[in-house]
Amino acid sequence: MNKIIYLGKKSDLSDNLIQGETIDLGGSLLFPGVVDPHVHFRDPGLTQKENFFTGSRAAVAGGITTVCDMPNTEPPTDSLDNFNEKKKIGEAKSLVDFGLHAMLIESLEERKKLGSAGVTSFKLYPEISDDSNVLTFRDEKEIVSIHPEDPRVLGEHVDTGGDFETFLQSRPKQAEISEINKILGSAAGSHLHFCHLTARESLDLIGKENKKITCEVTPHHLLLDRSHLQEFGPIAKTYPPLRTRKDRKALLEGLEDGMIDIVATDHAPHTSEEKEKGLMEAPPGIAGIETSLPLIYTLVEKGKLSLYRLVEAMCLSPAKIFGLVNDEGIPKGALLPGADADLVALDHEQKWEIKGRDLHGKTKFTPFEGQEVSGRPFLTLVRGEIVFRDGYVTGEEGHGKFLPKKE
Repeated sequence: MNKIIYLGKKSDLSDNLIQGETIDLGGSLLFPGVVDPHVHFRDPGLTQKENFFTGSRAAVAGGITTVCDMPNTEPPTDSLDNFNEKKKIGEAKSLVDFGLHAMLIESLEERKKLGSAGVTSFKLYPEISDDSNVLTFRDEKEIVSIHPEDPRVLGEHVDTGGDFETFLQSRPKQAEISEINKILGSAAGSHLHFCHLTARESLDLIGKENKKITCEVTPHHLLLDRSHLQEFGPIAKTYPPLRTRKDRKALLEGLEDGMIDIVATDHAPHTSEEKEKGLMEAPPGIAGIETSLPLIYTLVEKGKLSLYRLVEAMCLSPAKIFGLVNDEGIPKGALLPGADADLVALDHEQKWEIKGRDLHGKTKFTPFEGQEVSGRPFLTLVRGEIVFRDGYVTGEEGHGKFLPKKE
């Protein structure tokens, strides 16, 4: 059985519906599986950093049962052929169900093919592709996901020194604000999704709009600031960079009040050799898929976020926004009869310390090193199959299914 058939008291359940193993969670919390719509599993072409198996292994250890992979691989997901090749790789390796983003390309014909194939969204990287392409998406059903940093502003703040302060000055929040302003002013009618917001001013801009706009925040932008970049150096280097405590506070408020729709990890692993090159030369990115649920649940334990908003922002909203549903049209991240049996059990009373060496992906370092968190996933099911249990990955490569975006 791969779907939820009943929710309620066991005494009310017919004996003929009880099949297979019975698991007593002992008072632990049961969540719908977490949906992470922003990951970089680096497959194909960059598998020295991560691949669909190792990335999904880290996912299930963290209670994530559905992911959407970003298109900046080698080759990039910028054509139907490349899309289909990545889909085959995911179907062969992934433990979790998955969607695929594509690059925002100029060819309308190729975009239509990708849309028909079920692409999750079209990703705009302003430093790579012309953001005027967003204009051609007016009134279309596809989603445009945007990395909000204006290359014109970045060009005015080139990192030439490589030290902590110079790096931060090279990626100012004004670049984010400028790109959001520009996109909002030119893309009426499009469904725009702004990735990894970092600044209070960005929320102010988006909050004034009546268009179909959604946005996300990462755990690292929510919980870390520039002091952590100074402490951890390249390990905490990411684009956009970590901001101030004041910005963190604004992001948390935006998450709690619903201004921010989604918590997404932007899981972006790199090798230790790459991160040892120093702040200027090291590639940006933080591997965070395995630690995201405990980190955000810790906010709940501290009274800084409601449990309702955690489930909404990490489970149900990502699935609804990106059209990730099962064959009955029920969204992933839902806990109701007919939904896929994507489940995670969390020992909410357990306090534990994050250690990079214990992570299940290829990356064994994290800017959350040594942080104490509350709540540890100990059981993860994907469509009724136990894929993680008591610290061990039990699922097999290829269990994951491709999820085409549906309206």
